[in-house]
Amino acid sequence: MVTLRILVDGKKNKVVYAEAGKDFVDVLLSFLTLPLGTIARIVSNDSDMEKVSVGCLTSMYQSVANLHVKHFWKDICKEMLVHPRNSSEDYCQSIKLNIDDTEKTKYFICEDWECSRKESGGLLSLFKNKRCKCGKLMNREILPRNSSNCVGFVKDKFTFIIFDDLKVIPDNVHSSVTQPKNFGIEKLKAIKVVTVNVTQKEIVDLLKISLLSNTPLTDFFLRRKVFRVNLLMQRKTMVFNNVIAEPRDRGGFISLKVVRKKSNNKILFVQAGDDFIDILLSFLTFPLGGVENMLKGNSCLGSIDNLYNSILDLDSNKYLKSSNIKDKLVKSCVAQHFKLQEQILPIDEVPIVKYSCYTEQNNIGGICNSYLTTTQGYQYTCGNRVYVPLTYVEPLSSTCKSGFVKKPSLFMVTDDLVVRPGSSMSVVSFLTTLGFSSSEFDEQIIKIGKRECLSLLKASLFSSSALTDVLGQFIFPIKKEKITM
Repeated sequence: MVTLRILVDGKKNKVVYAEAGKDFVDVLLSFLTLPLGTIARIVSNDSDMEKVSVGCLTSMYQSVANLHVKHFWKDICKEMLVHPRNSSEDYCQSIKLNIDDTEKTKYFICEDWECSRKESGGLLSLFKNKRCKCGKLMNREILPRNSSNCVGFVKDKFTFIIFDDLKVIPDNVHSSVTQPKNFGIEKLKAIKVVTVNVTQKEIVDLLKISLLSNTPLTDFFLRRKVFRVNLLMQRKTMVFNNVIAEPRDRGGFISLKVVRKKSNNKILFVQAGDDFIDILLSFLTFPLGGVENMLKGNSCLGSIDNLYNSILDLDSNKYLKSSNIKDKLVKSCVAQHFKLQEQILPIDEVPIVKYSCYTEQNNIGGICNSYLTTTQGYQYTCGNRVYVPLTYVEPLSSTCKSGFVKKPSLFMVTDDLVVRPGSSMSVVSFLTTLGFSSSEFDEQIIKIGKRECLSLLKASLFSSSALTDVLGQFIFPIKKEKITM
């Protein structure tokens, strides 16, 4: 557990701010590194709070989990989406309360050790049981020689102030920002300082609340039992607006067949090819900090915007463990080999590290140990070590421009981003379930680009009708007042 102190306004039953050290701040910052698929999985489980839903993200994630592996490019592609890797896993696994339960990245070479020692080089995979070029399975785990020395995000010697809306600033005794009068507290006797302990299980509660609430510290420490009731009232007033997106691309458009109910302009579903589905499913691999970066700190995700923007303003040289950590938080990349080759959204992949494997031999020529090390691109011997370069073999190959799902294929996506196989039978079955006659709906073919996909990403975070909220404004006349994008 971690310990912090909270300043409570007893009269209003409200947390004014919390004072915390490295352990708690590291936990908050780790939220920005979590892929959306990991978040959807974590918040869908019970902790001390019941499970919650995050926009359409939860329903999309569950639909992917329910899809048969036969619809994916490779079996491992489904696993990549339901258990996406954290590109900052080394930092997160070193913090005191890490809630990311995704398995740490492992490295595999051919089960035939001699195959990986050929002069032409061997193959390396981040996924177990890929097929080697020799036909055998790559199931021999090999470890990097040097273990990570990452120890969280912020330096040990500082304390921080976390406001009720998750804005984080360094604790400065000379600052007037945290004076009680600035929070409307006129009588000091209304203030009480409380020391609290937070467990790992409770951090999951904090994540759930932070994604949905504008006052997460108050809701977490003082009102957790009634939070769900208050949440339902707040969510009814949310609207989809102010999407800050890149301009529409001139090329690279994606075609969709949109089916809507004519009486209320609600989009029932779209029929889409693998190009749109790959982009939609790739949302699950995006780390939260990378999403915030694409949306310019305006995701509408509870208090996460405040957390993100306060880290943008933080002096990284003074308060963070290293100079590159800020970019890992506010410009988070997808994990190595998780980026689509034809991704139209502006998110990067962590640089791919090239490795060689080497063996250490004993005095009589026997192999003692084998390890990974950064490569020089060719085989060579140094002392009693033989270094052999390795080439990655992964599902999302640049040579065939594969994605997560098979090509060509057709899917249907409902308004809440549930993804299903797109056969004619599944479409008829879906419309029959809704009880609609053919006269109640119509169809239209549209083309979308980067702007619409980025808007869908934002809508997926808090809306339960992402397709209508985004695409409905562009393609059909809307009877009610048009929402400005």
